[in-house]
Amino acid sequence: MIIKYGNIIKIGNSKGVIIPASILKELALNEKDEVHFSIEDGKLVIEKIPPFTGPFTGIFATLPRPKDGEADPWGDRDSAEIEEELRAGGGSREIPEW
Repeated sequence: MIIKYGNIIKIGNSKGVIIPASILKELALNEKDEVHFSIEDGKLVIEKIPPFTGPFTGIFATLPRPKDGEADPWGDRDSAEIEEELRAGGGSREIPEW
């Protein structure tokens, strides 16, 4: 277990904490990685969100992602196949609201 201390700092209109390099390395966290914040038993928990490897690439990269255990509404098709279907006006798919 790595134990470090830090301070809350002002970043623009927000506040932040500098995460020491040793902790970033231990958790395999890199700049621009997505993380999830939660509070458990009065403690701040930061978890890395694994990169999504499904069909949400290209024009679909900004769509909401399915939550754990939820079915992918696009199936296992790649973004080119989905884009072709949408451009052709095929299907009646709506963008899900996760």
